[in-house]
Amino acid sequence: MRKLLSFVFLLVSTQIFPLDFPNFSLGEENAKEEFKRGLTYKNLREYSAAKERFQKAVNLKKDFHLARLELANNYYLLGEWEEALDELEILASKAKNDLLIINKIEALRLAIAGGVTDKEKVYFKTIEGDSIRGYRFRNPVDITFDEDGNFYVAGFDTSNIIKFNAAGTPISNWRGGITRKLDRPVSLAYYNQKIYVADFARDEVLLFDLSGSFISSFGGSGKGQGQFRGPSSLFIDPNGNLFVADSGNARIQKFNSNGKFVLEFQGSGSSKLGNPSGITCHDGKIYVVDKENLRVVIFDGDGNTLNTIEKPEWKKPRSIRILDNQIFLTDELTGIWTYSLLHGEWKQLSKFRDKKGVYRVLFRPFATNMDSTGSLYFVDYGKHRIDIFSQKNHLLSNLDLKIESIDTSGFPDIHIYTRVRNRAGKEIVGIDRLSFRIFENENMTPLFSLANKNKLNDKLTVAMVYENSEGLKKGKLGLEDGLFPFFRSLRDTDKISLYRAGKDSSLILPETVSLRDILAKIRDSVPEEKFNFGKASITALQKLSLETGSKALVYLVSSEGREDSFLQYQKSRIVSFAKAHSIPIYVLTVNPNIALEDSWSDMTGPTNGRYIVLDGEGEERELYKKFKSHVDYRYILSYKTDTNPELINRYIKLAIGVEHRGVKGRDEGGYFVPEPR
Repeated sequence: MRKLLSFVFLLVSTQIFPLDFPNFSLGEENAKEEFKRGLTYKNLREYSAAKERFQKAVNLKKDFHLARLELANNYYLLGEWEEALDELEILASKAKNDLLIINKIEALRLAIAGGVTDKEKVYFKTIEGDSIRGYRFRNPVDITFDEDGNFYVAGFDTSNIIKFNAAGTPISNWRGGITRKLDRPVSLAYYNQKIYVADFARDEVLLFDLSGSFISSFGGSGKGQGQFRGPSSLFIDPNGNLFVADSGNARIQKFNSNGKFVLEFQGSGSSKLGNPSGITCHDGKIYVVDKENLRVVIFDGDGNTLNTIEKPEWKKPRSIRILDNQIFLTDELTGIWTYSLLHGEWKQLSKFRDKKGVYRVLFRPFATNMDSTGSLYFVDYGKHRIDIFSQKNHLLSNLDLKIESIDTSGFPDIHIYTRVRNRAGKEIVGIDRLSFRIFENENMTPLFSLANKNKLNDKLTVAMVYENSEGLKKGKLGLEDGLFPFFRSLRDTDKISLYRAGKDSSLILPETVSLRDILAKIRDSVPEEKFNFGKASITALQKLSLETGSKALVYLVSSEGREDSFLQYQKSRIVSFAKAHSIPIYVLTVNPNIALEDSWSDMTGPTNGRYIVLDGEGEERELYKKFKSHVDYRYILSYKTDTNPELINRYIKLAIGVEHRGVKGRDEGGYFVPEPR
């Protein structure tokens, strides 16, 4: 009841500024009609058309604050962030205490600046393994996360795995199946909708689905290929290769994504492994904690020794992970050690302050990990607990919730498309239905559903923009070889479109799954000296923003593209547009060139895309998997309205609120009651 009242306070009492639908005097009816048309376009996600209508509405009625707010929203969705900020600041000048406007301005200023830069993490909360009835765990040894924000904790003494949702609420307790009961789980890894468990006592690696059902296992006691004596740590690289630290056999074993043994290595000479207890991979290197020799041994992908790291202060090193460009090494006796890969400095953490300022000592830290929002988790074996730390800014500021569109095509069924981000601009995943509230004309809608994310992401949509140059045509063979694995992986539900970036921009193929058709269009194009990537990019992004599911904007380029290739629309506008809709930008090139890669980094980096050389080295063979990994994390809230369908053209005001991990967010929107179909 207290949480419900806090939502009501959040959604109702903070509304100080009159953003309701106003009364119109004589001569202002045109403003109402333009607003109605603009809202219709916005809810169809035709943001350019909506922007023009809202502009006309504001020009016709200067104090039409609701129209100005929707205009700002449309500027944002089109990547015109400076213009959106101008409109919001006009609204703020009229109402200095409106919390909705203040929150939007703060979030937008941070987005324009590139998100929060303060990475200071502060104590958030502790999960005590002994205090959760029905979900008890003792001697936790590891933690991992799935792509929905759920996390999984392995209890060594209790021989179980506890699954928590993104808010930290336990939702299931696994002990394995009848034939494969967990004995001593010691390490966890998540990959492709499966949880991998290293069972130290069973000498096996077990696979479970995300509901805890046993799938399969491999291993068994022994020293042969694929056998183990005390598997102590797991790591799965982005290509699905599994590395297992086989402690009793003093070696590392590598398996491919199909579970087939690939190789083993154990070092040699002075770097030979004694008791490997932790493993991770980063930047093509394999880091192994050798508990017996109190060091970390670094190998290349073939198992050759590259380097060793030793510190005299280490007493019982246990595990290692590389998170956010930092090495996190746990030592059971001396605490957690961190090393910045950027600045090269080791730091020791043996205790921390809780919210009351009281020091908590790390008793036997076993593992660390980080979720998608940047929150850090410490697994304390001796204290039977998980300590969670979040960025200070995230705990002190509101969530950035945005209503993208409202679908009324099935009226009285209403579907609201929303995104929720933190102050770093990262989308918040795993928020459950009970964390949302919907108010229609200030009356709460108690019954609504949340769309299934897996159904939303059952397809992939890619817009390819090719450079209409002689250089790209000459690289046709490399283009064909590089794209073939991707097109071979396409499914019936996937869709590829092709745009030509020349002096003018053209949609060449609206929809295809044929590499042959794409190569034919590129081959038949007459090369040009200048390319207008800008217009082609915006056109492609507008089409992509209409789609649900995984999406990507892909440039096919040679070495001829330059900064002046972005005519009419600059890179910054394209990046903002892509970020507003969480669309990654990838650049595929047939001409390796370091300088060229740097020139594209300001587009690929901020959008979580990649620059990939089609050179047959293997990275392009994972394109389909990379594109599909960019999941559509929008929350689609659906309900049946009680609004009388006879109230045709009546404006209905909506307010959406969310609370996640003690932080709130809200946004407002609306729709007009549609005419019967």
